[in-house]
Amino acid sequence: MPLGAKSKSIEIWNGVIEKCEKKLARWKTQHLSMGGRLTLINSVLNALPTYMMSLFPILSGVIKKLDRIRRNFLWQGNSEKKRFHLVKWESVVTRKKNGGLGIKKLIFQSEALRMKWLWRYSFEDQLMWKRVVGAKYEAEDSWMTKDVTSPYGVSLWRSIRELWEEVKLNSKVKVGNGNKTKFWKDEWHESGNLELLFPDIYNLVLSQQRTIAEIWTTQGWNFQFRRHLNDWEVMRVAEFLNIVGNFNGLQAEEDALWWKGSSKGIFKVGAAYRLMEQRSQQIPIWPWRQIWKGRISYKVSCFIWLLAKEAALTQDNVMKRGITLCSRCFLCGETSETVNHLFLHCKFTQQLWRVFLSLKGISWAMPRRITEALKSWEEAGVLAKDRTRWRIIPASICVVNGALKPWNKTQNMLSASPRLLCASVLSSRL
Repeated sequence: MPLGAKSKSIEIWNGVIEKCEKKLARWKTQHLSMGGRLTLINSVLNALPTYMMSLFPILSGVIKKLDRIRRNFLWQGNSEKKRFHLVKWESVVTRKKNGGLGIKKLIFQSEALRMKWLWRYSFEDQLMWKRVVGAKYEAEDSWMTKDVTSPYGVSLWRSIRELWEEVKLNSKVKVGNGNKTKFWKDEWHESGNLELLFPDIYNLVLSQQRTIAEIWTTQGWNFQFRRHLNDWEVMRVAEFLNIVGNFNGLQAEEDALWWKGSSKGIFKVGAAYRLMEQRSQQIPIWPWRQIWKGRISYKVSCFIWLLAKEAALTQDNVMKRGITLCSRCFLCGETSETVNHLFLHCKFTQQLWRVFLSLKGISWAMPRRITEALKSWEEAGVLAKDRTRWRIIPASICVVNGALKPWNKTQNMLSASPRLLCASVLSSRL
């Protein structure tokens, strides 16, 4: 990071952008499939900005530059010529389960990485960094500092502290010895925050800032009220005591935050990222297992993903991009060439499906779309003895059918080619 640079200056990100460009220059000498490029993006390019994003909020201008680098490499590879970007970037940067390619959305990744500092602040009491931050900004409670309001010299912690409400919303307190947990303020009870659930009782008690250890005794809860209770308040207090009466008592260990998104209660950057991603978009029903869980090469999985998105460069998709063609199926020559026709409904494609289905003894009504076919195939394979091999079949048909197009162009063997190619695939994989 340049000395004296402002945290909101794009200059501090120049080193990250340069590293990404240097990596690309090295990779462009290699001939990589889309699957290979996707692997490099997820394993290398996504990791390069990690350190900077864990400290500073990533700027919109930086996001645009890094997204352009990743997007161009995914779709163009080592080509200097501009190629079609077949799927919208917003769809690409989602989880594979939700129909994307698993490429990280940088704004969510930056927030999730900075949230980890807030999680660490809650329990790393003896480390120097926490003691310095706590001394400078003062404690709001046992878990966090006060809001940072001064405009000078505090931009680093301020940008991290702004995410505390997000952490607080998705965590609760696991009570140990009760010394850190505020009875009314912290969410420690399974019902939720007691101040919000019982505001009338909260206004009646003395010492609203007391911890659980200060209220709990060996005989039970010891509440002190400001005045004598009215008749109509007695029933409300009884209801309150009934809810908090299931407390199991204090333990020897320290109180700790418990992350709701984890079975073990431990904060994970990946879990926080998924939480923000799920909240920002509707989750479609997507046949991700059929695409990504079969025992097939990564480049084939990427090809099937493009088919499921109906984005492969069939003639209709090429024409949508302004190129004039006579759209006619290369196999049957009877109708226009679309993804769903070429890989599901063409009479020669139907021969391929029948060969595979007859081997499994299955009668099958062909769905209208690729996604529907993959979903139905996954559901039909629930009882299959070997689900991994079962998942290979649609991919094998699509790959074989993709090979038929150049075959048809060079040789007049339409009647023989489906079974010849099927036999080749069957002998090698099934």
